[in-house]
Amino acid sequence: MKKKEKILIVEDEFIVANDLRLILQKAGYETSGIASSVEQAHKLIDQKKPDWVLLDIILKGQLTGIDLARDLKQKNIPFLYISANTNQSILEKAKETEPYGFLVKPFRERDLLVMLEIARYRYIIETEQTASSLSENLAIEGIVGTSPSFTNTLEKVRIVAPTDTSVLILGESGTGKERIAQAIHQRSSRSLKPMITINCGALPISLIESELFGHEKGSFTGAVNRRIGKFELAHQSTLFLDEIGELQPECQVKLLRVLQEKEIERIGGDATIKVDVRIIAATNRNLEKEVAEGRFRLDLYYRLNVFPITLPPLRERKEDIEALAIYFLEKFSAKTGKRVDTISPQAMNQLKSYSWPGNIRELEHLMERSVLLATGSRIEEIPLPSVSFLPSQEQPTHIKTMEEMERDHILNALKICGGKVFGPGGAAEILNLPPATLYSKMKKLGIKQGYK
Repeated sequence: MKKKEKILIVEDEFIVANDLRLILQKAGYETSGIASSVEQAHKLIDQKKPDWVLLDIILKGQLTGIDLARDLKQKNIPFLYISANTNQSILEKAKETEPYGFLVKPFRERDLLVMLEIARYRYIIETEQTASSLSENLAIEGIVGTSPSFTNTLEKVRIVAPTDTSVLILGESGTGKERIAQAIHQRSSRSLKPMITINCGALPISLIESELFGHEKGSFTGAVNRRIGKFELAHQSTLFLDEIGELQPECQVKLLRVLQEKEIERIGGDATIKVDVRIIAATNRNLEKEVAEGRFRLDLYYRLNVFPITLPPLRERKEDIEALAIYFLEKFSAKTGKRVDTISPQAMNQLKSYSWPGNIRELEHLMERSVLLATGSRIEEIPLPSVSFLPSQEQPTHIKTMEEMERDHILNALKICGGKVFGPGGAAEILNLPPATLYSKMKKLGIKQGYK
């Protein structure tokens, strides 16, 4: 008979804790007790040796659930957060402890059990495959870096790539989420077929359903031919859902059904079509916050967040800037046919001291421009933007949110381009974004045409 897994409940509201205990026992788990503080939790952990910990963030006493989570990480005890707290700064601190799940109160019994199953599956994948993957190299075109934070990211790619697990890639714009998706696909058993990509933020709601699921001829005005959707194209391959956080609620419902049933219906069709698709999704949004504020479905979040991978921003891996700059130098020198093969120490110092709000994508564009402008074999100076997006040291009281930084970055690009959004020399081109995506971001951030 399979041994019952022991779960410790750390929750200072007795009614909530008792409900959790009853749900877990009914589902076949063994509870190791209930603790209302970090101190009580430590005693029960030493006595009962739980397999898992369900952990509230705000507890009785001076220490929080986040403090306990750091101790659990050191002891290699997997844990999940269950909290009503949706403060963004607290959510960010909670994410830094790398929990195996985050459930927002109030929740249904099914939500808790699905989250536990996903967490257990992810834990098994990590513990069973880490040892065998440590010696492998990840040689994927365009992936450069040896900093500790990036090495940790690559290790997660090695672990999850050979499986069929859904992956959620998180990170700021320009950190290389699509390249990581490609790396996962290329190291999977599905690599013989191309990865299919759809940008969920670039399409209006009227078109995204047709893009995902396809349509039959005559199913709506303008449907002059049958269209095969991305899910069918990705059969026995990988579907990369970029900017999943931008997906409208109506489409979230339909996507969830496909992920659950593994079948689609074309618009206007009367037959279901079975699909075998691995899902990799990516977003620069905080999905826990989106869930908490009702903009993203909790059940869809569970389906996507089986194995999250967070990409660090470039400002947090500055030791990789030199290697990345040289990689792009070689790439664009070969592309343009120009013999530009070195970067002066002064120019390299410029690169290392910049804040990189646009991350690797911004570095790539700057290196391409520098190669084009170079008059000799060495780049002497980098044409960096004059505006710094890091908080001023003279004004340490306000730290800009990521949305504020993104808004500033888009405004700066629009000003450089004289307000031109698309076409040659437009902001969409220098930001390396599809015009529709840039328009969508401008609308979300309240930027009107004319960059005001």
